[in-house]
Amino acid sequence: MRVMIDTNIFISAILFPDGRASAALKKALVPPCKPLTCSYVIDELKRKLLEKFPDRTEDLESFLQSALSVIEIVDTPTKAAKSETLIRDKKDRPILRAALSSNVDYFLTGDKDFLESAIEDPRIISVAEFLQMQ
Repeated sequence: MRVMIDTNIFISAILFPDGRASAALKKALVPPCKPLTCSYVIDELKRKLLEKFPDRTEDLESFLQSALSVIEIVDTPTKAAKSETLIRDKKDRPILRAALSSNVDYFLTGDKDFLESAIEDPRIISVAEFLQMQ
């Protein structure tokens, strides 16, 4: 099961290592899951954490070194996808493109723009839903 992981899941896991997003991330890192993220998410993660939490740069570097050794990083396509107009926030559209081009089964996120969209493929799933899955 291919699971694309969104920026907010990484940020929550770094800031709250005992939280639900961290538990979901840990679940996504083990079989039968195959965790993926895209280059756009990695860039966004670094930018947001350094901007909002500059005192946590060591945590970010440590996290990236360990987690990204297990997570496949896919390229972010530049060509627009037909279904991306269903995402309100234009900044999120490259992430959807990457999920579509990578043929993921699930897109794990806490972002309401994704969760409230009408996108059915890939299945956009919240932390709570993902943790309840067998």
